[in-house]
Amino acid sequence: MSQQRATTETVLEVSDLSVSYRMEDSPDVEAVRGVSFDIEQGRTFGIVGESGCGKTTAANAIIKLLDGNGEIVDGTVKLNGRDLTELSDSDIRSVRWSEIAVIPQNVMNSLNPVTTVGDQILDVIQLHTDRTREEARAHAEDLFNRVGVDPTRLSDYPHEFSGGMLQRAVIAMAISCDPDLLIADEPTTALDVVVQDEILDELRELQQDLNLSMLVISHDIGVMAEVCDDLAVMYSGEIMERGTATDIFSEPSNPYTMGLQNSFPNIESPDDPLVSIPGTAPDASDPPTGCPFTDRCPFATADCEVDPGLEQAPGSLDHVSRCHYVDDVEQLRTRAADPAQWSEESIVDDSQFEPSSDPLIEVQELRKYFDTDQGLLDRIRRVEPTPVRAVDDVTFEINQGEIFGIVGESGCGKSTLGRLLLKLIAETDGDIQFDGQELTSLSRGDESAFRSDAQIIFQDPFESLNPRLTVRQTLMEPLSLLGESQRYSERVDRVIEMLEEVGLSPAEEYLSRFPDQMSGGELQRVAIARALIVEPTFILADEPVSMLDVSIRANIINLLRRLRLDRDLTYGVISHDISLIRNLCDRTGVMYLGEFVELGSTADVVDDPKHPYTRALVKSVPTPNPTTTRDSADIRGETPSARDPPSGCRFHTRCPEIIPPNDYEFEQQRYRELMDLRVDIDSGSLTPAFVRRRSEEAGHDDPVDHLKSERFSGGFADSKAEQIVDEALASLVDGDVEQASEQLRSEFAGPCEQQTPELQYAGDDDRLVACHLYDDD
Repeated sequence: MSQQRATTETVLEVSDLSVSYRMEDSPDVEAVRGVSFDIEQGRTFGIVGESGCGKTTAANAIIKLLDGNGEIVDGTVKLNGRDLTELSDSDIRSVRWSEIAVIPQNVMNSLNPVTTVGDQILDVIQLHTDRTREEARAHAEDLFNRVGVDPTRLSDYPHEFSGGMLQRAVIAMAISCDPDLLIADEPTTALDVVVQDEILDELRELQQDLNLSMLVISHDIGVMAEVCDDLAVMYSGEIMERGTATDIFSEPSNPYTMGLQNSFPNIESPDDPLVSIPGTAPDASDPPTGCPFTDRCPFATADCEVDPGLEQAPGSLDHVSRCHYVDDVEQLRTRAADPAQWSEESIVDDSQFEPSSDPLIEVQELRKYFDTDQGLLDRIRRVEPTPVRAVDDVTFEINQGEIFGIVGESGCGKSTLGRLLLKLIAETDGDIQFDGQELTSLSRGDESAFRSDAQIIFQDPFESLNPRLTVRQTLMEPLSLLGESQRYSERVDRVIEMLEEVGLSPAEEYLSRFPDQMSGGELQRVAIARALIVEPTFILADEPVSMLDVSIRANIINLLRRLRLDRDLTYGVISHDISLIRNLCDRTGVMYLGEFVELGSTADVVDDPKHPYTRALVKSVPTPNPTTTRDSADIRGETPSARDPPSGCRFHTRCPEIIPPNDYEFEQQRYRELMDLRVDIDSGSLTPAFVRRRSEEAGHDDPVDHLKSERFSGGFADSKAEQIVDEALASLVDGDVEQASEQLRSEFAGPCEQQTPELQYAGDDDRLVACHLYDDD
């Protein structure tokens, strides 16, 4: 986020924009109604809101990329004074990329899978500039360097990139023609928190370096607080509040904004109760004439049946709110922080609950390796394919009555571990005991009983529930499958009882509904009822709220807490969301590349992380406070493959605190840079040809000296170490990559690379940490 207004020049001016979607057999959907905002040069404007609020439609309307049945029915969109709504299709095509560029929400689907990423970027550059193919390629290489991607990867296809690297490549494409405005639609939604942090840093740096104006679309208020200078909160197609980010987050002046903020788990205040906004947004085909939030607002009165319009709110002159009671916001903020104001459901306080110290689940040296198909090259070389080591030597316990969290980035093995606990897949090695019974040797009868004792709540209720079954059929199915002998009427009574218990009341109204007739929150409650109906003692919740809008997540979290107390349940919660884990879980295990790197009380693990990886995860979490500055995580490079994990500590290739070898004197920063150099040489991204060409382009006669100046931020404290580095770089420049790699590996491998750390106690608490930093504790 820029710290001051670079200029008063307005780049984009949106006035009274309204967009509708024509429907054949039903009224038109009024997706955007009367939206107005300006974006000034060098500033970032954000539109935040939940699914279906119209934020993406508004962004697509700016560059006329609406679906076929979408139409701008009113308003203007002026870019540098020119009204884009009046441009022909050919004229607007010339505006895209050259004047307005877009980073789409799903970058993998936005690129051609059968064309290299480089060719796609070169096509954009040549289409909108007068550069030759050769000049375009040189420009693309510079862009890749700028966004932190190895230029040699221009020849790779989209599927060969990780999510973070592909996002960087698309950012490079977006800035390739020097646009005036960059539109980023949910730029970090599909990314892990560490990669998200890197992408946000990249966008901030580009904005400052290029004086870009940006429009950012997101549902994540933490991301918006850190990235945006100015912000609009959208609901049901309308702007509910608009102002500077500081105004919106420090002095929220609309009940909907207040509800959103109070429903968002904040890692800085994890014990604050979460608000859940009741109900659902109004039908966009029949929008209300008054305030669109009236039916869900706890402060609504008869006056709200009339549209209040955007009124001046406290703070800067640009701060406006669509609320009749904007003059009473101080009182409303106090009331809005109380969950009881929003929901009639009882607020669960389980802060005094103490889980048992007796384990329900005991896991010993558990492993799960997945065999992979032998590729053509492996068959030619007669090399056996390497298995994926998804879970590798994991040992831990889950105590009766506790909520145990498993957190980590995509691919760390957490979901595989969860399925092993439920015996949905077979282990490669190791033992799992459930309530004293060994799961690896269950008889058929015992396995049927175990299915009743252990259930799962899946991540996506839209996918986990059969669309052809009614709610009654969905909940009765597990009773039949697990051999319940009750009569039909008794089963229906049990279904009704379950629906009432999970808050779907009156239950009779839900029995005949199909999944497409319910909201996401209602569907997740049905999924929870389905898990509960066989009366389990353990429930695995795999990302239980990640697919739900933030305003209804708190209700599901509160429901899980209440059921834990009412039914003496034990939970395993899998998530990538550290804020959720901190708010919900008693103890937590942090996973990286198939192993636990830290285990302990959630409060200890999150509030005072010991392992460098845990510290990086916690540092990467954005907070909804634009007035504070958060230090970014210092993690570098990509997560290694689980087929060939690094030796020693698996995190050492990315660790900012890696321990240097004892034989040489190293500053921490210099050793980290040396390890980064080794990783790039070993991965093949730093080739002799590339090193020589970079030196020639920079006008350097000595490629070794130039490479050192690029890769190291200062001199070496140890002259012998520097001599070895020089020799290795000379080998690299001469084309002997293997020799260069071996020289650096044999001389500079430290304990983190040579020895696998064991989980050990660190400090005075019951924390277990797998890190050599604590070997002497």
